[in-house]
Amino acid sequence: MIRTFKPSDTDAWGKMRAQLWPGADAELEREAREFARGLPIPTIDIVFIAESAGERVGFLELAIRSFSDGCESMPVPHVEGWFVEPRARGAGIGRSLMEAAEAWSRERGFTELASDTEVHNSASLHAHQRCGFEEVERLIKLRKRL
Repeated sequence: MIRTFKPSDTDAWGKMRAQLWPGADAELEREAREFARGLPIPTIDIVFIAESAGERVGFLELAIRSFSDGCESMPVPHVEGWFVEPRARGAGIGRSLMEAAEAWSRERGFTELASDTEVHNSASLHAHQRCGFEEVERLIKLRKRL
């Protein structure tokens, strides 16, 4: 079952977020609590939660960005986070989450959906491609300490 986030999902969602983005626990927990209280989070407009057998097993976070590289339309909904518990993968839950994001976006008049993944994350790239995404560019970000 795919549904939108409820405040009672906060703890489970926070734990899944920590698996997707390890090392940012405090920030992720703070954002989850704020979102649950209805406070605006710049990178989250809506969250979809996947449940299976009464257990929360996945989520998808969607934000409306003013633009997204490779897209022709502006603004554009952008998948900021997409995660399915390892034990629940391969059952179509990730696809169902993405379909919920697509439906939500179409209902609001959007014509594209954007996402990204790290260059080395081939599992994520393949999951995106299985959901109909096409790769539009690759980017390596650089920095120099001063």
